[in-house]
Amino acid sequence: MKASAVTTILGVLVVVSALMAATSSGIDAQVFPATASAPADVVVRALIEPDVRNRSVEFVIESAAIFSTSKADLDGDRAPRTKEARFPRLPAGHYEIRVSLVGTGGTRGTVVRHISLY
Repeated sequence: MKASAVTTILGVLVVVSALMAATSSGIDAQVFPATASAPADVVVRALIEPDVRNRSVEFVIESAAIFSTSKADLDGDRAPRTKEARFPRLPAGHYEIRVSLVGTGGTRGTVVRHISLY
């Protein structure tokens, strides 16, 4: 009985630690679609924790053939919790997508995602 309780507690601690690490930077990202036939329109959604230090969110999408960026200004803790960037008609390839939250003291956090277009 004690062993299963300890295992359960350790499991909960691991999950909570992972969630805290994901949100400690104040930003997360979703990419739609994760895979698709090219050419494809890709939408990157930044999920932003409100903070008075937030000034902008930067989107970068990069492959062997493409490099594109987009930037959206933020109004601190009054800014919307989500911002989106659209990258239309991307050709086939493997893409790295970086979403960075920039604050008054510089970059507060960066999230990296990968997608493949076939």
